[in-house]
Amino acid sequence: MPSASQIAHAGLPFANPMSEAALDAAIAALPLPADPLILDTGCGSGEILLRTLRLLRGARGVGIDLDPDAIAEARRRAGDLPARFEVRDAATIDGAYDVVINVASSHVHGGFPAAVDALRSLAAVALYGEGFWLRRPTAAFLAALGGATQDELSDLDGLRAAIHASGFEILHESLASADDWTRYEETLAANAERHGGPDSIAYAGRIRERRALPGGADTLGFGLFALSRRA
Repeated sequence: MPSASQIAHAGLPFANPMSEAALDAAIAALPLPADPLILDTGCGSGEILLRTLRLLRGARGVGIDLDPDAIAEARRRAGDLPARFEVRDAATIDGAYDVVINVASSHVHGGFPAAVDALRSLAAVALYGEGFWLRRPTAAFLAALGGATQDELSDLDGLRAAIHASGFEILHESLASADDWTRYEETLAANAERHGGPDSIAYAGRIRERRALPGGADTLGFGLFALSRRA
């Protein structure tokens, strides 16, 4: 049985608000050797890794996630692409990779900012997507996110500082716009409502109630970064 989140994300390319054009531009900004080996931690159904492999001839990929249903979907969608998907904990990863992808999945590395250091230990080049506070979140907003805490994220300057402190240089940065967020969250809510199950209706209600709060549509931001390890 798919979760309410899986139902809500049906038809969306990614489980984050970035546009497809923004993601493609970030991939194009990655400085890559020939025939790179790419790791995606917290890959979900694999769309970002598979899109990267389609854009980069000669690339090979490994995607890991703890959700067996998502991994099964990723394997189904991979077709003939040179990708391997595994149900695996990111903490168990070893080996050498040219690129590591982690977009909206920092929790698999212990959350922000620990995830940035984890990515640097895995590869010299990273595609990293993370949330940040556009404004100080209210208690009501945090509660509407399911009991989040302010210290789980930083503001944008703090996010950039954590990236630099980890030893990465930012080569390319793209931020989700207000329109991106509206498109993303309104689609989630509409998909969940269309499904009509009690969990899906509750999921949609939480999104709509949060967006209706003061600051509900301009408190949380999201950034996508192409990173290169400094020598």
